Amino acid sequence: MVRPEFPWDEDGIKIITGNTKILLIAPHGVATKPRDDINTDQLTFRIAERLKCSAIINDVFKRTDQDFNDIADASTHETFIPAIRRVVDAPGWTLVIWFHGIDDDNLKRETVEMGIKDDVQCLIGYGQPDRPTAKKKTVDDLIRMFGINSIIAHVARVGSNYGGNSTRYMNQWFRVNNYKLTDVESVQLEFGYEGIRRSEDLDEASRNISKALSALNETRSDNG
Repeated sequence: MVRPEFPWDEDGIKIITGNTKILLIAPHGVATKPRDDINTDQLTFRIAERLKCSAIINDVFKRTDQDFNDIADASTHETFIPAIRRVVDAPGWTLVIWFHGIDDDNLKRETVEMGIKDDVQCLIGYGQPDRPTAKKKTVDDLIRMFGINSIIAHVARVGSNYGGNSTRYMNQWFRVNNYKLTDVESVQLEFGYEGIRRSEDLDEASRNISKALSALNETRSDNG
């Protein structure tokens, strides 16, 4: 697959300017081998193109060199945090979605640990149980919209590394900086490889994820 060209380049990270209702962020989308969260850069780019929404994509820096999911490390980059602020500080509500990749074996172990028999493709972390970064209704609606669009998602196990609870990592940045859930909600999505992040799955997966996120926005608008 030909890697898409990114004309938006600020110090190596790619910044896409679009609508501010959704901000997609791929902190570990290194495109060159050895890669971190494989194809999260491609997945995020394709979804942003479909939704015409804002996005920030790191496809250059390996997490061992600069970890854009670590608050302290990400804060040393001149444009990463300011790019986030430009979107979430705009008028209106913003849903921030962190795109991560989880190894299929680890994903299976997590679902077995939770007693889930379905072939889950995505774990959702939102700071559960005690530091929520999104409303439960938002997460429930997201899981439902994913299901309608052929993606099986489940809330991440409490106490796992995938729950978005640690104040060290960026999912909690908004809570640490006193943003209200009425203004910003943030969720950490851990997508498996097969069926989602494989090169041959990216077109269909990005289409299905885009439909789910678009429907989620419509649902929120309907409910005020």
